[in-house]
Amino acid sequence: MKTLLLHPIVPFRVLWGKFHRGGGFIPPMGLLSIASYIRLKGYEVEILDTGIDGMNEGDLEKLLKEKKYDVVGIPCFTNTANYTFKTAHLVRKALPDTLIVLGGVHATVLPEETLVECPDADIAVIAEGEITFLELLDWKSGKNGYLRLQDIKGIAFRDGAALKRSALRPPIRDLDSLPMPAYDLLKMKRYVPHPTQYKRLPSFPILTTRGCPFLCTFCSASKVHGNKLRVRGLDRVFEEIDVLIDRYGARGLYIQDSSFTHLRRYAANFCNRLLKEKYNLSWMCNARVDQIDGELVRLMKKAGCWQITIGIESANEPSLKLIKKHQTKEQMVKAVSIVKKAGIQVMACYILALPKETPEDVENTINFARSLATHTALFFLPVPYPGTELLEQCRRYGGLRKDVRWADYNSTDFSNPIYVNPLLGKKRMLAYYNNAHAKFYGSPKVIISNVLSIKSFEDIKRYGRACSALLGLADQAER
Repeated sequence: MKTLLLHPIVPFRVLWGKFHRGGGFIPPMGLLSIASYIRLKGYEVEILDTGIDGMNEGDLEKLLKEKKYDVVGIPCFTNTANYTFKTAHLVRKALPDTLIVLGGVHATVLPEETLVECPDADIAVIAEGEITFLELLDWKSGKNGYLRLQDIKGIAFRDGAALKRSALRPPIRDLDSLPMPAYDLLKMKRYVPHPTQYKRLPSFPILTTRGCPFLCTFCSASKVHGNKLRVRGLDRVFEEIDVLIDRYGARGLYIQDSSFTHLRRYAANFCNRLLKEKYNLSWMCNARVDQIDGELVRLMKKAGCWQITIGIESANEPSLKLIKKHQTKEQMVKAVSIVKKAGIQVMACYILALPKETPEDVENTINFARSLATHTALFFLPVPYPGTELLEQCRRYGGLRKDVRWADYNSTDFSNPIYVNPLLGKKRMLAYYNNAHAKFYGSPKVIISNVLSIKSFEDIKRYGRACSALLGLADQAER
């Protein structure tokens, strides 16, 4: 039985919006993990990343007819859901009898709705996909006694004209039971991430944990991996790092964990191993401001950490309470100071025009960002994704559009925002969004800190890509 894990056809400008000039690609980590697991269990599998391979619809249709896959799995994310549905239709047209399975955060949060909107899909996988997808293959091939789809936990499926959902599947407890991602199934050296995600190339993402115990109302990360943190053993993590170095020439890593410093001892052990075994890697990670201390950060710097991404979100206490961020401005200032003092760059993220915010509140956040003068700042408008508490908050306080398309759930192009703060209006929100970048990156403190961080020709090229992305934003703002 032949299985294809297919990254849908999505135009590059749709992925990156106004920042398309600096956009890039990272390997589809979910597909890599599922592929390695089902291959370990004896199934033949291929991965096709249409973006990195530059495939159009004609190319894909030709390949599908040639290969005649029995099962095709496609990830589904909210902002590109319509492209997933279109890709599924293309698969159905080319292979009328194949089993089409959708997964990912959108299918997890809205499984029945996904099947309604995508009549070509047979099944939606809810939450983690490795074991569920394996059992679907067993059912398809008649193995292990799976006689009914209802027996497979963690799916929504069609039963004639009806839609049904099976029992929930608990998260995978032992992450070390999962094999290493199937990197050999992709053209890894083609992947060049966004310039904010690397210091040296080649650079690849990696996960050391799954799950997030925090309750930020705007985030849907825990929908797939749950709100309980699960940890991979460091031996398995470093086995993967060694493969990325030896086979693909990795010089950098992006640790994608929701908060790498949440388990302080684990993070310290990771750093000490990098130092002891003399790894020469430039890596970055995400962290919360209430989980940063000087001793750990200095150790991270010695071990090669060059950037920490921090979610500041807002400078307004009522907004921080609304989104359940559970942090203070004092903690933000202290954390940024600690990281910068250690010689690590800071990328800070902000959300402007949250529910109930006034013009003064938005300006307060922009001015606070300028005062922190981190090396990089990413500004967003509220994106109330399905399944998040922020969606209910936007409904409660007014301003949520009724004519929303999935394509509007885009965090790189806010020309048609889903939520319009009634106290600001669309025009003013967009002006704040565009001006926030101009004010921040036009700040002398920010300019000087970035100029001083340039240490190599590779830094110059990376900053060139970043500047190009900002120029694309400026061009759109002028229009």
